[in-house]
Amino acid sequence: MALDESTIVRAALDLLRTDGLDGVTVRRLGDRLGVKAPAIYWRFPGKRELLEAMAEEILRARLGELAPYDGRGPWRDWLTDLLLRLREALLAYPDGARIVTGARPLATPTLGRVSEYALRALADVGLDLTTAGTIVYTALHFTFGHLIEEQSSPVPQELDPATLATFAERHPTVARLVATGYDRVDVYRAGLALILREPESGQR
Repeated sequence: MALDESTIVRAALDLLRTDGLDGVTVRRLGDRLGVKAPAIYWRFPGKRELLEAMAEEILRARLGELAPYDGRGPWRDWLTDLLLRLREALLAYPDGARIVTGARPLATPTLGRVSEYALRALADVGLDLTTAGTIVYTALHFTFGHLIEEQSSPVPQELDPATLATFAERHPTVARLVATGYDRVDVYRAGLALILREPESGQR
């Protein structure tokens, strides 16, 4: 069976969707495709190359048409929208954030464009490059870390009543917060707003 890279990546993403990152192994991928491991290694020399190809496909689904900031509207609105789209892309698959985090920009060109266009936008509006880099990479690291935590932690609805009761007994203040309707998207947006606040005087 002749395999191309896109066929392998699609099968790997199917495994990711059903079994999470730990379920994406060359052996299981070979079983799904009906081939032996060498047929996969012929296209992807190692697991890292496969994961990066998966990362690129995950990102392209939401950010494939990404264009540079055109100067219309506040840069914070543009960058917030970009990062929310990135968040949606990472949430589209179980462990999506783990897949994309650490991917090399040259191997995942869409990820490279996210950084390039974000930095360029802030430089174009007059921020010095060091300040722009601090804002952009802090926002990106916050996004990746927040999403890894979000995808790794169970939501209260997934816990059985006994576990919920034990948690509330041991962590009553956290339990009260969750009961108020604590929303992960709102928390993400609030954290992002802190990162994208007006730079201090002298940093432009």
